[in-house]
Amino acid sequence: MTWLTELPAGETDWERLRALFPSSIDAFDDIQRAAWTRFDPVVLELCRLRMATLLRFGGGLALRSDQARAAGLDEEKIAALASWPTSPLFSAAERACLALAEQFLMDANGVSDELVGDVLKHYSGEECYRLVTALSAFERLQRGCLTLGLTESPESAWLSE
Repeated sequence: MTWLTELPAGETDWERLRALFPSSIDAFDDIQRAAWTRFDPVVLELCRLRMATLLRFGGGLALRSDQARAAGLDEEKIAALASWPTSPLFSAAERACLALAEQFLMDANGVSDELVGDVLKHYSGEECYRLVTALSAFERLQRGCLTLGLTESPESAWLSE
């Protein structure tokens, strides 16, 4: 339950926020949905879950992307996410993206040319930009939910599309 008081009625805290700020929440939802259409869903899901782990966002950790599952992501790989730098389950491309995601989350100003260069070994400049845009969207959502005290993640709305 959010610490916000006197929210309108709704099934979830996110829906209650939507009732107060419909255009803002709708725009936010659109950004989240768009992030999932612009890059490899397995890599996005790995990054989203790693970010949720580092932020201790249980609401996000409880969810799984249907797109990523359909593309082959399984629970064994998700369970190995904490050891992504050394686990043989992760490709070089996934490692590069996860390294970028972690640094972006912890200190975006610390994202180095080397980290970006590692991603660019596997993806085009446009794809790298799409990844960074998705990372930004994930971070805003997860930190926003934590700040507002939302224990359930609204991500279920677009992770199952």
